[in-house]
Amino acid sequence: MDLRAVVFDLDGTLLDTMAISPRVYVDTVSALGGPRFTPDDVVAMWHIGPSPVVLARLLGRTLREGDMECYYAHVERAVRQARAFPGVPEAVAGLAARGVRTAVYTAATRRAAELKLAAAGMGGAFDVIVCGDEVAAPKPAPDGLWRALELLGVEPARAAYVGDGAVDLGCARGAGAHGVHACWGTAQQGECGLPEPGAHAGSPAALADHLADHLGGPHKQDTAG
Repeated sequence: MDLRAVVFDLDGTLLDTMAISPRVYVDTVSALGGPRFTPDDVVAMWHIGPSPVVLARLLGRTLREGDMECYYAHVERAVRQARAFPGVPEAVAGLAARGVRTAVYTAATRRAAELKLAAAGMGGAFDVIVCGDEVAAPKPAPDGLWRALELLGVEPARAAYVGDGAVDLGCARGAGAHGVHACWGTAQQGECGLPEPGAHAGSPAALADHLADHLGGPHKQDTAG
């Protein structure tokens, strides 16, 4: 089977933002007079949906006019610190150079995702971006991954979804794609419920080799003399 597309999660997979993104919610809720939370509290619930859903849950009320603008103001300040994990830009560019189409499917809203990618210097690196505020059901439901692959024109069986969390791997499994655990981030490596043995990459540089080994996709160059 030939690999035709690789779709990536954003926070904790492409970008080293797992300390930044939860803090944005904590600071926004505090600014809006809501309850006190820790970043860990946010991480425990932020896969319930896109940012408006998470923010409403944290505030314990429906959103009011101006609430999301307050959130985005905190995002804009925080993303000045956003960086891609070392080796990620090169890995993504390498896949594209080998004819593999690339995309992002993230639970973040379109506005937040584009701010983060631009700040990290990866704003134009992907063929397609699908965001949490553009799909009916959040991860691990496969809706967003299916949408990304539809836009790419690639069947799920010829695609991989790379993410750092159990919901990402569940999303891949539900979509019929190959799930790859991104072990270079901050997620707990022992709690991911890997869909199959060996479905992991220890570094961005190892990702293309993993996909070549397991899917017959972007092949390693033959260096024999």
